[in-house]
Order: sequence, then C-alpha cells, then structure tokens
Amino acid sequence: MHILVTGASGMIGRAVLRRLLAAGHTVRATCRRPPAQAQDGVEWLAADMGELRHPDDWQALLDDVDVVINTVGIFRDGPGQSMDVVHHLAPGALFEACMGLPDCRVIHVSAVGATVDAPTAYWRTKALGDAALMRSTLDWVIVQPSLVYARDGISSLVFLRMAASTPMFYPADAGDVQPIHLDDLADLLVKLVEAREVTRRIIPAVGPRALPFRDYLLTLRGGMGIHSTTPVPVPALLTAFAASVAAYLPDSLLRPDSLTMLRQGNTADSAAVGTLLGRPLRDPTTFAAAGLRAGAAVAAWRPLARLALAVVWLWTAWVALAMPAAGLALLAETHLPQSWHWPTLLAGGTIDVLFGVLTLVRPRRTLWLAQITLIFTYTAIITITAPHWWLHPFGPVSKNLPILALLFLLYQIEER
Repeated sequence: MHILVTGASGMIGRAVLRRLLAAGHTVRATCRRPPAQAQDGVEWLAADMGELRHPDDWQALLDDVDVVINTVGIFRDGPGQSMDVVHHLAPGALFEACMGLPDCRVIHVSAVGATVDAPTAYWRTKALGDAALMRSTLDWVIVQPSLVYARDGISSLVFLRMAASTPMFYPADAGDVQPIHLDDLADLLVKLVEAREVTRRIIPAVGPRALPFRDYLLTLRGGMGIHSTTPVPVPALLTAFAASVAAYLPDSLLRPDSLTMLRQGNTADSAAVGTLLGRPLRDPTTFAAAGLRAGAAVAAWRPLARLALAVVWLWTAWVALAMPAAGLALLAETHLPQSWHWPTLLAGGTIDVLFGVLTLVRPRRTLWLAQITLIFTYTAIITITAPHWWLHPFGPVSKNLPILALLFLLYQIEER
C-alpha cells in the first residue's frame, strides 16, 4: 500500500515508519524538516501543519495514497505553531481532502482524556480533531494513547530521572497511569492499516494495567536495578509552584497543564489493544533496563549540578565586587600592573555574573567550554605566579579540579 505518515520524524511517527517499511509498504513521510539522506521506500516531503489549514493544501500530498496515518501532536503552543491548528484545523482540512479519494482509510492518533470540556488545551484541541474526523464519511480509526514509554521519549526520560533520584520525589496528588510501550503502540497502528474490519471506532491505546504514578516510578527504578529508596511525596502546593516556575524554562516538560493531566489520571480498558495485536502487551516491569541506570542518574542530578555551578559563579562575583580586598591582593601577587587591578577585578566579576545567569537559563556546550577555558587560564596563571595558593588549607585553587571535571562532564552530555 501507499501510505502517508504525517509527523514522521516524531517519536511515534519514526516507530511506525520503520514497521511500515519492514512490512513492504511504500511511504510518503512528512515533517517540518525532512532528513537530507534518502531512504529506500520513503518519499520525504517538507510539510508544516501550521500552514496546511485548507483541503487544497493537502491535495499534492495525497496523490495515490491508500491510507493516512496522522501522528502529529505538540504539547504546547510555540512560534508558528498552535495546538488548535496542529490538532484541529489542519487535521480537519486533511480529513476533508481525504474524502475526495477513493476508499481512503485514516488512522488518527489522539490521546486518552481528549474531550471538548477537558481541563487542558492539549486534550480539548485533540478532541476537536477527533470530532472533525468522526463527522466525515471516511473509513477511520481514532487511536487514543495514554502515557507512552519509549527509551528516548521526552516524558520517559523525565520519569526515568525521577525514578533514579535518591530520595525519589513524586507529586503527592498524581493520579493513576496506564503506560503503553511504544513498540505496542506502533504495532497497533500498523496492524490497523490492513484491519479494514475495524472501522469508525475509537481505540484507547493503554498498557496492560493501571498503577499509581508512585508505583510506576518504583517499577522503572526496579528495572534499572535501583531498589532501595524511600519515596517522598511532594505536596500539591509545592508541585504547583514548581510547575509555574518551570514553565518559563526552555523545553521544560513540567508545566501547569502537564501537572493537571498527571493529576487527572490516564487509564482505560486495554482489552481492545490486546485483541487486535493478538499477543500480551508489554508490562511496565519490562520497560527499563540496568543499562539506563547511569544515564538516568546523571540526568537526574544535572539540574542540581547546574544550580551549584550557577551559585558558585554568582557568589564569586558578589564576593569579588562587594569585598574586593582579597581579589586585589591576589592580583598583586600575579605581578599584574597596578593600573590593571580594578579593571581586571570588575571584568572578572561581570563575567562571573554572566556565566552564573547563563548556566541557569541557557546551558550550552559553548558555555561549558568558555567556563573551562576561563578556569584553566586563571588556574595556570596562579600556578605560575603564585604557586603557594595550591598549599592553602581551604583549597581555593585545588577546588578548581573537581569543578573542571564537572564542566567536562556537562560538556560531554550536553546535546547542544
């Protein structure tokens, strides 16, 4: 069959694409930025859902298409993208365009909890997209996943980090979850391509069992081989405050809406998925593996490491500028000309402030490299001009060694 997969570069889209190709289908794959490298059996096309709001916009993408699998979804509004367009208006235009095709089947990925009166915009806009498809005359299936576990999934990585932390903190008022493994979800979507007897039906795509969120984290923790811990519930007010603050951080998954969805719970009957797949669903006890332990632990403590570094830079700046005597005395020992002492001290304090702020709001590999360069440079200067500082009982210079090690670690694991 000739299949159109929208959002093919996303987590679900990639998994579906691999399975469709393995099954011998030809695929037209769309996303905002297609890969440059060609792939056998795949026709990659650039398509921005934010710009495909009318049926005519979809005509060129639907030529000779037998099945459409729409996997596009965003968790919040962003530049050039809104949930109402991506989840409702653009899919609605796609579904209307599909009605002009002979015998076209549409498999649409929505979400468990999608209702028009839901407490979050994500769920409400998903429900509007579902309604647009249900009003059509198409052969359709709406698949509503719950929490999806994938080794490289954004939410999964967050939960693995939470599970790997000691102590293990979790929202005290979180509802029950029923996570489904990405393998099961992708297999289901591909199964529905040819299961024409399943039509005009909503299928909740959930895992084999529901469990409290706390127990889900403990299950992931156990899968990573981390067994001893005392789970610590975080009160609702404190969690809400943290979500409100984190919402201003770039790429943060913790937001008031996501917290609302977690509190609401995410469960349904899994019988339909198991019947369609003809096999048992993967249990959450099989999700995590021991090989994920180190990465999850490092990721869990990375925010605290960044915070500690930011405090060091900002505190150093305050001490240097508010109590300059010690800094001026050290500069005198380096044999720097007297006229350069104050400008050097002020410049150093300014750089410290800049590094402290950027460490909190814009961590980048270039930032870690700049900090490494600065620390290494002034440590070398002190070593040459005032080596006795290495013998100081409080280690003001020798403490640069673990800081450098931490910065090298952050540089290695930073993705940008």
